[in-house]
Amino acid sequence: MTSKSIALTNKYPRCPRGMSMGEWRARVDLAAVYRLTDYYGWTSVVYNHITLRIPDTDTFLINPFGLRYDEIKASNLVRLDLNGNKLDNVNWPINKAGYNIHSAIHQARSKDLHCVMHTHEPMSQSIAALKEKVVPMFQEGCQLYDRVGYHDFEGIVLDGSEKKRIVKSLGKKNHTLVLRNHGLITAGPSAIWAFARHQLFIRNSEIQLKVMASGGKLNKISKKVMLHTRQQFEGGDAQGGAHVRHPEWPAYWRLLDKLDASWKT
Repeated sequence: MTSKSIALTNKYPRCPRGMSMGEWRARVDLAAVYRLTDYYGWTSVVYNHITLRIPDTDTFLINPFGLRYDEIKASNLVRLDLNGNKLDNVNWPINKAGYNIHSAIHQARSKDLHCVMHTHEPMSQSIAALKEKVVPMFQEGCQLYDRVGYHDFEGIVLDGSEKKRIVKSLGKKNHTLVLRNHGLITAGPSAIWAFARHQLFIRNSEIQLKVMASGGKLNKISKKVMLHTRQQFEGGDAQGGAHVRHPEWPAYWRLLDKLDASWKT
């Protein structure tokens, strides 16, 4: 395969009749994140949830409760409104805790956090079980500087009254939320932003735990440098001459197509 034949931008499959292009693209993007989450082993069989707002609507897509992440595809995601009503004629149930967590963030941060990702994988759960806060460990980790909130464990999120406390814990400027003794939430304006932040947090957690276990003295990055580096990432300087803001996103699509192209059907 030559460099000219490699897709450097994503080409969406044809939109089904009767569906808006915005919804179809959201379905394809979200299906990709579910399959990538499965690929990296961050799943808990059928549990946890990732959601994506359908552009210019107050509706979002979520996984059917009972399917594995490797079974998720664009066409079987379920549309919900902010009140939890299913807008698709499907028999699959929806995880109630998933609805509570995600609808709270979609409603409170409708301008900037359109994709919300929640997992229970071991690295972030280890950080969530510590009283320690997240420490940016390397240049990519600086994206977490002053962008992480913390929420104390209250049990399974089945009580709708916890939604307002989750929103308060997330705050107005954070994109990442550590659910103490529970798991991880990352969010972003698009599917790739939420996924990239999730992957970043997990990697930073792994390095932080290894450094803590080593007994060595931590070489902390100065606040000034962390802020500068974070601004480089948020402002797009880290694009490094690529054709798109996240050049890994088309690369991920090529990987998924190689593994099983059914994800975007």
